[in-house]
Amino acid sequence: MDEIEYKLKSQDPTLISHAISKLVQTIIEKSSKEEDIRNIPEFQTLTLKCNSDDPMVSTSACQALVILVKVGLYTSKSAIATFLSVCSSKNYESVTVAVSKLLILDCKVLDDPCEYTLQAPTQHPFITILNHENYSWRTMLIQMKQIMQHNDQKLIKWRMQLLRPVFLYILCNPSTNLDNSFKQQAWQLVIESNDTLDLQVEILFWLCTNQSYTCIDTNCRVLEFAERSLLKRNIKYCTALVPLITSLTINFLKYGHEPAQNFSMLLELIKQCCDNYIGDIMIILMAEIILICPAIHLSKVFDICIAIVNKMPCNVVLLHTLAAALLKWLAYPSLLCQDLLPVAKELINKILQNKGMTSQHVVGDNSVPNKLLLTFSHSNSHIQIYMELMRSLYSLDVDVESWLKKFSLAPIDLKYTCKLVLCGIFLHSEEPRVVQESCRILVQMVHEINAFASHMLSLLLHKLTKTRDSATSKCLLLALPEFVPFKENLRIVVHTLNSLSESDGSLRYFAIQLYAMALEKEPRCQRFMSDALIDLAKETGRNWHSDVACARAIKHVCKSRPELCTDFVPLLSQILNRCHDLNGGAASALALDSISLLCEAAVIGICSTWKLLAPKMRKEKRTVILESLCSFFANVPSFPFKSDNDYESFFVDVVPLLWSYVVGRDLRVAESALKALKSYSFARIPLNALPLEFRSNVTLPHVYYEKAADKNVNPEDLLNYVPGACWIQMLKNVNKSILTSAGDLLISYIEEELGTYRSQIYNWSQGEPCNFKYLPERSVIRAVGDHLRRSNPSDLNEQRIIVECMRVFAHKYTKLLPNVNWDFLSKAMQISETAKEYGLSIASRHAYISLSAKLLVENCLSKYRSANFRPTSDAATLLLSERHLAFYANLHELSRAFPPTDLKHFLEISLDHVVNMSLNDEKAVASFDHIMSSYATTLNSDAAHLGNRTLLYTILKNIFQNIDLTSSRYHEYFTAMMELSAEEVEQMTSPSCLEGTPKELRNAVIVRIELATRKFSKMPLVWLNESIDVVASTYTELQVYFLEGIQKVMAEVRSEKYCVDWVLDFMSRIDALILESPDEKDKILFYCDTLFISIICLSGIDCLLPEKESLSASQDLRIRLFPQATFILVDKQIWKSVTRQVLVSYLRFSSN
Repeated sequence: MDEIEYKLKSQDPTLISHAISKLVQTIIEKSSKEEDIRNIPEFQTLTLKCNSDDPMVSTSACQALVILVKVGLYTSKSAIATFLSVCSSKNYESVTVAVSKLLILDCKVLDDPCEYTLQAPTQHPFITILNHENYSWRTMLIQMKQIMQHNDQKLIKWRMQLLRPVFLYILCNPSTNLDNSFKQQAWQLVIESNDTLDLQVEILFWLCTNQSYTCIDTNCRVLEFAERSLLKRNIKYCTALVPLITSLTINFLKYGHEPAQNFSMLLELIKQCCDNYIGDIMIILMAEIILICPAIHLSKVFDICIAIVNKMPCNVVLLHTLAAALLKWLAYPSLLCQDLLPVAKELINKILQNKGMTSQHVVGDNSVPNKLLLTFSHSNSHIQIYMELMRSLYSLDVDVESWLKKFSLAPIDLKYTCKLVLCGIFLHSEEPRVVQESCRILVQMVHEINAFASHMLSLLLHKLTKTRDSATSKCLLLALPEFVPFKENLRIVVHTLNSLSESDGSLRYFAIQLYAMALEKEPRCQRFMSDALIDLAKETGRNWHSDVACARAIKHVCKSRPELCTDFVPLLSQILNRCHDLNGGAASALALDSISLLCEAAVIGICSTWKLLAPKMRKEKRTVILESLCSFFANVPSFPFKSDNDYESFFVDVVPLLWSYVVGRDLRVAESALKALKSYSFARIPLNALPLEFRSNVTLPHVYYEKAADKNVNPEDLLNYVPGACWIQMLKNVNKSILTSAGDLLISYIEEELGTYRSQIYNWSQGEPCNFKYLPERSVIRAVGDHLRRSNPSDLNEQRIIVECMRVFAHKYTKLLPNVNWDFLSKAMQISETAKEYGLSIASRHAYISLSAKLLVENCLSKYRSANFRPTSDAATLLLSERHLAFYANLHELSRAFPPTDLKHFLEISLDHVVNMSLNDEKAVASFDHIMSSYATTLNSDAAHLGNRTLLYTILKNIFQNIDLTSSRYHEYFTAMMELSAEEVEQMTSPSCLEGTPKELRNAVIVRIELATRKFSKMPLVWLNESIDVVASTYTELQVYFLEGIQKVMAEVRSEKYCVDWVLDFMSRIDALILESPDEKDKILFYCDTLFISIICLSGIDCLLPEKESLSASQDLRIRLFPQATFILVDKQIWKSVTRQVLVSYLRFSSN
């Protein structure tokens, strides 16, 4: 060994070779006695010498190990493992060469030598060396060239499979930092070989573009491949590469790189070696480029567009997307491209003259022979999303409006991605409703993404010049004010509005409205609106139309920006003064509305304003103005006053005026006055404020007559309140057409009165009082109650007032009415079915605090427990004729007053009857909705008896088994379900129930889907988990229905963070299912379908589909949309942190 060591240190190649040879010979000799040569000392020495500092020693030692493999003493795998373990910066060249020889040897000897992959534990040794030593790439490249250029037939057969992981690692791994020259030469190796077509496609498929530097690398690879394909005149490859290069150019421009080489290549490919069926996808991609391309490159871009339009058939809508992009450059001309603007105009004119569908060819359909392009589209977001849009576009036929409405529900980022196609539809369509809907979506996009505003404005103005439909023109004009908040657009919008205001007739008035809308959006428009209003006011030959236009515009601004309207007050005064005829009523009414809004905002003072208005308004007779004045008065109590005295003065002045309107001949004004009076406290109204006919038969306390005699005044002038009896006189004397409004006034007064009472008023230890005389004389409740108690229901003249009084008492006030013996209701209820309903409503509302009310209700409920009760016939009579359904309006109170035994029969019988009737009766459906709403209110209440809550749950559970929840008739059932506890819902839709009849199973699934949609809990999607397990093992019809439900749920919750956690958890469940039950193919497939639909709907891409139902019906559609949906989803902020987890799960699914 000393001699060997001496020779190894000699640095003499001959001696080193001789010493290594001695070691090999010794190992061979000893191997006959030692089974594992790794135990032989000489072998261990040889292994150590592979990592020698002397390159000649390490090279010779590596060569020796290869010889040991050749003679069969050492396996190739073991040798490669040994080389990799000793690889370092000193010996990586020797190791690389040795490993290469071993790989070649394996290919010659083994039947299937290609067992290496990208990752451990079977990672390709070349990749391992590159990971350890970046500088090893030159040696690596030489060995790869030797393998690729080797003449051995077996090696030629296996070389691509052998080096496939290495090429993928070098060219496609975005996390490596390999030398660009290495990548370029490796790529040349691939594209120069004739047997690497599949690998070429695979590499192009995996090339990254999501970062600036990876985009440059990818672009270089693709251009090199395109250049070689062009030299070979490979039309199939060239055609597929044209959209790919165009898409890369979009990324290139976004990263700020120089795209000239791409444009030259595109033009050359299109002109020399390209099929014509890619016109549609190319037009839309080029339109995208035009929007982001610097002016310096527009010449080449326009040349490409002209070549496409001249050579390739294109869909006319997609051609209009190109026009939409070009119009932006025309709207904002520049010296940098002034020579190109005529070219753009000519191209736009050519497009606009094309009215028909010149192409019906969607890239990627089975009819397209180029499957390579379809493959590229799966890895390219631009191509894939536009291809999906094109599919939708061609399948729409004439129902574009319906598709637009569905698309409007898409997330804003997806809508913005598809903006050009929307612009194309907007420009091309002549259908008013399509234009209006597309305009609405695009303007909505402007609100979300301000950068789109200038582009959209140019399209809007162009469309305005082309449309001939008045409704469409109006829609487009109404959209103009939406653009004024953006500084670059303000001047253009104002110029357009100025042009309109200089027109004649209605256009001029419409311009004033648009100015008002613009001022609402942007304060800088105040000056322009003021000028327009002043010009209109000075107009010669002015008519009432101009006054209405001015007044309406001012009102619009006063409502949104009252602080900007100080300058408009003189104009309002001018309108009021000059609009004195009948035609001027509308303008004056609008002016009054504006004044009301300004007073509310404290821009002008209410007291001073009324002093100026009062003389004119007291003489006013025009209905529309008096209605507006009453509306003004109704709002006044909410206005700011400087002092209480100011308000008191206004109150004393205005309230009598309103009462005078109530008794006037104009019923519209009278009704408006009654509504206005509801805003004023009845406690502050003096008796003499009421009209004489409302107080003529009222007897005052004797003391007031004595005081009046002493002071020689009318006794009514001394009373500073209104006796309750006056309100009954009001009901009797007002016109019967406005009796309901008068009753509504009393309702507001009772609400005010109840607010003054404390809880002690409900406590009567000695039994209920027989009347309301314990309340003050001014009490409205006392007056209404006493009238009901004393009146004669059989008197036909009294019945109308009695029923109105019952309606007033039946109103659901925030507090209960004070206690009384309610027996007097029985007589009044005999008047009519309406009176019965009011009476039952009053009794059920007060049953909790009143024994008499409780007995009245109990008498009704007992009928359902009678031995003679016939459910079929008696139920209809009691519920409809006797109006017992009124009890449901106060079920919350009844559940506090009665135990479950009293309510059970009524609740069950009434609900069963309504359910049976609802199959053929829409009124019964409304009753079902009302019942379910009352259930929800009661279940949500903490005051209801626990037993009654359990009763309601039991009833809901019983009908759950008997009704078809897929029917819209029972949709309100879910409202009641939302108020149950999670435990109760779990019991109702538990797995034991899900294993019952198909109907129960379907209902349970529907309930869980609906609860998830309505966000029943903090993690609502958890409610789907059990349903998925059970539905996966059931019949196909329910599976399709469940997938439709998943689609609905995910569309509703797509922006929620908990969706991320649920999807990750669900993918883990799929993983477990695949591992534990690999033979349950159908179940696994259903789980994957559920995942696919979830991802697709969470991304929002389902909104592109013409028929959303097709997603749950077509597995091919789900598979097609899934990759693009994943790309959209992981790009969202809430998903970025779990992107790796999602993709790793996908990889596991695909490998299984």
